[in-house]
Amino acid sequence: MLSKKLITLIITVIIGSTSQALAQEDKLHEVPQATDNEFSPTGKSYNVDFGDQKFRLDFTSSREMRFTSPDGKNTATVPISVTPISNDVYMIYWSRRAGQHVVHVDDFRHGVAYTNIFLPDGSASRRKGTLTEIKK
Repeated sequence: MLSKKLITLIITVIIGSTSQALAQEDKLHEVPQATDNEFSPTGKSYNVDFGDQKFRLDFTSSREMRFTSPDGKNTATVPISVTPISNDVYMIYWSRRAGQHVVHVDDFRHGVAYTNIFLPDGSASRRKGTLTEIKK
């Protein structure tokens, strides 16, 4: 028969292994956030053209972006959350005002932007457009 100490040791190892495995599994599902060094658009500006909608995006860091309409009348500096997807491809989330959320996937290497804009009334706008760096 197994001693009480050995049974306790086995249970402790099993519980510890299970806890460690669960912690590792949780990390597999975490979404990494890009740092300024990892986010290649940091310090750069881009024109985004979705046909009937055009914007200028100035990425001051991997945590902040300035959004400007072509006429310059509609501008906002917003916090952003940047997730690296691939080489120079990022998923960027931001909210301009309560109830309005924007998620876009930008391929800076190929100059393509995909956006999903969710408005307070529940409607959504999904678009594909061009992304062009503004050379300084």
